[in-house]
Amino acid sequence: MLNLIKKFFAPTVKETSSAFYLADKIVELQERVAELETENDELHDLVLEIEISLKSQIDKIQPVIYNIHDSNKGT
Repeated sequence: MLNLIKKFFAPTVKETSSAFYLADKIVELQERVAELETENDELHDLVLEIEISLKSQIDKIQPVIYNIHDSNKGT
């Protein structure tokens, strides 16, 4: 959390004089995309686990059976 705050308030330094600046940024973004895809896969797996767990818990619940009869039928 502290690193995020430091990055947010750090001065912006752009080294546009380098010939490989754009290539470095592309590589950096590709690495970030790979990280985000991995995190997305992990989150997707966790959601599936939760869904399976909830479905199994719901299946264990016994339905309530009401014995309601029409009382006017016999009179």
